[in-house]
Amino acid sequence: MILPARLPWPMVFQILGVIAAVWLVLATWQIWLLFFTALIIAAAILPAARWGELRHIPRGVTVLLVYVGVIALFTLLGRLVWPALSEQWRQFTEQLPRLVENARAWLGNIDYWLAQWGASLPQPKDNVGGLAGSLAGTILPNVVRVTTGAVGAVVEVLAMLVVAAYLVIDARDIGHTLVTLLPREHRPTASRLAPLVLDRIGGYVRGQLVSSFFVGVLIAVALSLLGVKYALLIGFVAAALNFVPFVGATVAAVLAVLSALGEGIVLAAIAVAVMLGCQTIEAKLLAPYFVGRATGLHALAVLAALLAGFKLGGLIGGLVAVPLLAGAWEIVRTLWAEPRRRD
Repeated sequence: MILPARLPWPMVFQILGVIAAVWLVLATWQIWLLFFTALIIAAAILPAARWGELRHIPRGVTVLLVYVGVIALFTLLGRLVWPALSEQWRQFTEQLPRLVENARAWLGNIDYWLAQWGASLPQPKDNVGGLAGSLAGTILPNVVRVTTGAVGAVVEVLAMLVVAAYLVIDARDIGHTLVTLLPREHRPTASRLAPLVLDRIGGYVRGQLVSSFFVGVLIAVALSLLGVKYALLIGFVAAALNFVPFVGATVAAVLAVLSALGEGIVLAAIAVAVMLGCQTIEAKLLAPYFVGRATGLHALAVLAALLAGFKLGGLIGGLVAVPLLAGAWEIVRTLWAEPRRRD
């Protein structure tokens, strides 16, 4: 065997560089996840910043106004809704053991079927706090998996908001710097593609927020008219979780049926029909109007992205998975799919 006179050092260094880059990304993936979240927030704010610039309002002022407006909106909603919401939450936690036992009585040996999927209904306990605590102990680790607790979560949220503000304020300079790092022949394509990707990500976030709000209101009003208990709580849960596709509808439907079963199987069946109707309205009317075709993704691709996001990064990973996949798809569509269709 004839050995080469010398090693191809340039190729060796390139391979080592790729390996080092992959290792660095894997070692710091939590930081990258927070950065991607800040990028998504910035993409949602960018249109407001551009609108403000046309009226000679500095981008920093626009970002501050957006943040203050969001805080004021949540404060107002909290003052209007929180007393009733907290009361329904207290009642729900007190009645949860009874609701679960009632569901067992109506649905029969459901544990057998749930066991086939590795799940089970929670066991009623005499200590209601123990049941609520066990549920919280199951949910909260997934919610703050990438944080170091409540303090860490607050710090990371503030960091994301600050990074997002800088991304909006210095968007042009950051974009220009990143483009100059590319080979000269690819710079026009990158300059043309970047706004499209950001618009797709931001459009998805803004539309999903509005759509989630309306579907939460719709579910709360519909269940209230039916006489289902905890309608406000169920609508709030639907709105909060509907930002993650598939999750909000499923959780809200389970809570609605669980609550309605306390009044009888007929009301539970009607509640199921109402929940299906609300979700149909959201999927066929609200989401297309407010979200449009912001993602351009098949439902199976969205589900796969959600599963991967939850697995890698918990709740935050699930939240950022779909908009990031939408941005990636815009790149693939522009550079590969559209040229092939024209050919």
